[in-house]
Amino acid sequence: MTTLEVEITSATTARVTAPDTEVVQLTAADRTALWTAIHQHSTHHALETAAPVDVAVREAGKHKFVTVTPDGTATASTPSGPIPTPGMPPTQPSPSTEPAAPQGSGPVGPVLLAAEPLPPGPAPPTPAAPPSAAARRGVSTLAAPSSAAAGHEPARFGLRGRVNALLGARLTPKPSSREARLRRTAAALTGPFPDRATVAVVNVKGGVGKTPLALALAATVATHRGAGSVVTLDLGEAGSSFTDRVAIPPTDEQNTRSLLTQLDAADDVGSAAVARCLARQPSGEDALIAGTATDRAWGYDNVDRLAALLGRYRELLVVDTGNSHLADRWRWAIDAAHAVLVPVPLRHDAAAAAHRTLHTMTAVRPDVLARTVVLITDGPGDAPVVETDAVDAFTDLGVPVCRMPFEPRFASGERITLGALRRPTRDALTTLAATAVELMTRART
Repeated sequence: MTTLEVEITSATTARVTAPDTEVVQLTAADRTALWTAIHQHSTHHALETAAPVDVAVREAGKHKFVTVTPDGTATASTPSGPIPTPGMPPTQPSPSTEPAAPQGSGPVGPVLLAAEPLPPGPAPPTPAAPPSAAARRGVSTLAAPSSAAAGHEPARFGLRGRVNALLGARLTPKPSSREARLRRTAAALTGPFPDRATVAVVNVKGGVGKTPLALALAATVATHRGAGSVVTLDLGEAGSSFTDRVAIPPTDEQNTRSLLTQLDAADDVGSAAVARCLARQPSGEDALIAGTATDRAWGYDNVDRLAALLGRYRELLVVDTGNSHLADRWRWAIDAAHAVLVPVPLRHDAAAAAHRTLHTMTAVRPDVLARTVVLITDGPGDAPVVETDAVDAFTDLGVPVCRMPFEPRFASGERITLGALRRPTRDALTTLAATAVELMTRART
């Protein structure tokens, strides 16, 4: 196997030698770009020889050994021969204090190879990929989000992440990479929220995934904004699955009735009293269940009082709605929401119910569809033939449609913890949360 000997001579230069070839001097604008140049040169050499190459990098007397394949994959390795010394053939046992003259018939002196530095500022917009069949029908894919910009933190995933881990480099993700897009999306979750920011998860049909989606969405936002920033409010009917899906079940006193009782007893309820009625969850979000709420507790005005109180001490309220569009609490959720998410499994009945839901929402609040996203959720029992007609029906109403990958834990009925969800689901939730934030921050008409 060919061995490339790389000596880093300064923060911006490196010398590369290989058997029977000329010395190559790599230069770059900075240290990060220099590591990129080393990787590019090693990959080019592997392509020319059509075989993996050993790369021995020497810096300040320390060696790192990597094997680079023609496709650019870099893995840690041990040298196939004696530890090489810059400027010397790999088989020569004794080092020399001076680099040997270049061998072979190549040009005398180094060949300069300039490396293109990484962009110093915000990345330029990523060229749009050719639209998929779903995208041509107006469906964006949450599992592969195309979001905006990352920072300058080193890459942790993909090829650049492996190079960073193996060589101690600080290569940033490519602007078009999945990691960079997710970073830019996550950054949107740390921006300002409107007063009493509210996201409602709505569909008049039961069993479509409203509760697990609301709980997972709140947990996602809390991981980015910190503990005590988000509360999920159960506005479902008596006997809903909310209590069975929260990760940490509430105590007997942690419910909306207890909080309303405190509101009735005193105009000013402090943060500690509010916190005692909330069930803190593993990601730092809180949950407030309906408990034994009566019709009086669920009147429009009382729900509004609860939301106003929660809005004093929490940044975001995620509402898990019930199935009755005639209930005061359901109408309050539509009227108060800054963003509405409508989960729709690919089933005829769920798609029809979602379409009715959208029309019913406009009767409560005419401008609500401008704040609404339909979320198609994959799952067993789906009927893909439903998708075309359903998406067309939603887009005809001017409502954007997104897609979320199948999440087994949503379908299983188990309690929802963010860490137990599949990584594609967590990525999709981050993008969905950022989409909701974008809708929330638009000025209400």
